[in-house]
Amino acid sequence: MSVLTQILMQGAVGGQNLRDIKPPLEVPQALLLYFIGAAAILGFITVSAWFYLRKRPQTLPVSEDEAVDVPLPHEVAYEQLAVIEASDLLKRADMEAYHTQIAYVLREYISARYQIPALELTTTALLHAMLSVEIGTQCVERVEELLASCDMVKFATYQPELSEASARIADARWIVDETKVSDS
Repeated sequence: MSVLTQILMQGAVGGQNLRDIKPPLEVPQALLLYFIGAAAILGFITVSAWFYLRKRPQTLPVSEDEAVDVPLPHEVAYEQLAVIEASDLLKRADMEAYHTQIAYVLREYISARYQIPALELTTTALLHAMLSVEIGTQCVERVEELLASCDMVKFATYQPELSEASARIADARWIVDETKVSDS
């Protein structure tokens, strides 16, 4: 005979009888109080949010005298390209950083100028987006050449000549020149 069977046959320890298990707890049938409580909590949250949003400081209108001059996208691109050109990346022969920065400036310019998420798109997707915005095909082809050569340096470890690398800045400036908003 197994030990478990022997224990069950002997009965309760100390002469006490086994007690029955406790019955499940009863849920009150009147759920109306719960609905009222939930509605009160939801109402409190709604009113609190309304007061918070109403009391939030409003932005004050800026007069024309105090308006901040935001530079145009082509001005920003020219400045950034000048910084890259003045840096010593070419002298140190750091072609990957040099081409990465040029591609970034060009993509940032396209993003600001045409509201295309150029920094998030692949080169192919960017070119398709540029064609859909109706940018001239000659300009799109130049962008394709520039980004393809930058991608080769960044991802395929291609090492261009110094003169070829210097031409990238000129290409980027030409693209900005051709696509910038006229000042008139």
